[in-house]
Amino acid sequence: MSAVDTPIKGRFFQDIGSYGFSGTVSGATTGQKVEVWWAKSTGGWQRLISTTAKSSGSWSVNKITRGPGIRRFRATLGGNPSSSGVVHSGEVKINIENAYPKVNQPPSSVDSLSSPTISGTVFPARAGVLMHFRVKSGKDFHDKATMRTDSKGRFGFTFSTGKGDLRSYYLRAVYWDARGKFWEGGNVVKVTRSRVLNAKVTKTTAADVAKTYRAGCPVGPSKLRTIKMNYEGFDHKMHRGVMIVRSDRVDSVIASFNKSLGKSIRRMDNPNLWGGNDPKQMEADNTSAFNCRKVTGNPYAQSPHSYGIAIDINTRENPYRDVNGKWWPKSGKAYIKRTPFRQGMLTKSSGLTKQLRSRGYFWGGLWNPGRDYQHFEYDK
Repeated sequence: MSAVDTPIKGRFFQDIGSYGFSGTVSGATTGQKVEVWWAKSTGGWQRLISTTAKSSGSWSVNKITRGPGIRRFRATLGGNPSSSGVVHSGEVKINIENAYPKVNQPPSSVDSLSSPTISGTVFPARAGVLMHFRVKSGKDFHDKATMRTDSKGRFGFTFSTGKGDLRSYYLRAVYWDARGKFWEGGNVVKVTRSRVLNAKVTKTTAADVAKTYRAGCPVGPSKLRTIKMNYEGFDHKMHRGVMIVRSDRVDSVIASFNKSLGKSIRRMDNPNLWGGNDPKQMEADNTSAFNCRKVTGNPYAQSPHSYGIAIDINTRENPYRDVNGKWWPKSGKAYIKRTPFRQGMLTKSSGLTKQLRSRGYFWGGLWNPGRDYQHFEYDK
């Protein structure tokens, strides 16, 4: 007995290739009937296939394989091998191995905004198997992508479902077994999209400060750094933000925001978006740092933001009162009264407040009478 058309020589696999039965019949004449029987798991024998011998007595026949497990076969000259008087061969026992896809275990936790590759292989390795990548939603798994295995039976899918979410997902890969008429699935892996700051620091370019820097400003692009980092929004999803600070403030900013990842921030966009106009970006509830400008409400004073050492956070939920007693922005009027506490508000005990103060920043919420709840300024 031999394995026919299987990926690994001499081994039998579920619904792949065929059994190759062969033998001889002593003293046979042309056309001698030969039957192959297999032992049922429930007991007894069942005929699998029949053929006829050649004049030499040799015979051979193939039959496609089925599900995995131990299989026992006998050949007869006709009739059930357990019946009295039936001529039969000795018993042949083989093991049919399970064929399946396997997904490699990815990191259990990934950056919520990333799109990691989920890889795996089919066993036995073979090319051209159409794989379906599935993600569980509710009680069921749903197709997200398909691809065929390469020459080594490998596959890989980009996992982009739920970018920004803070939750776990269950993933698997399956393929359709056309012979067995069922979906062949392997293991299920769990991936959790998590809070990760993933800060990336680059030298600040002229384009980064196109609307916030001009000749004569106290700090130019060469002394600034652009930080791109993740933050959790008011929607409790992760987003990518940008903040420009003086080069020597990079470590303190990254450390502070990393320790406070669970605190809500409305948005964190480059002030270029508003042409560097501070009242407009305050109305937009933007969190930012460098912006070469005068103090809002006091055109005679240079803002510490011009030096890249000040940060404004959630400007609507943390309004600012200028030297004339005017509150900014208008949309923050409801937050002038600091109780009850609402999402995005900063207090003396807030995580970001504590983190920044511990690294040398003064919090404007402690100024009196010029309250500036959004403002942090490095004063060492």
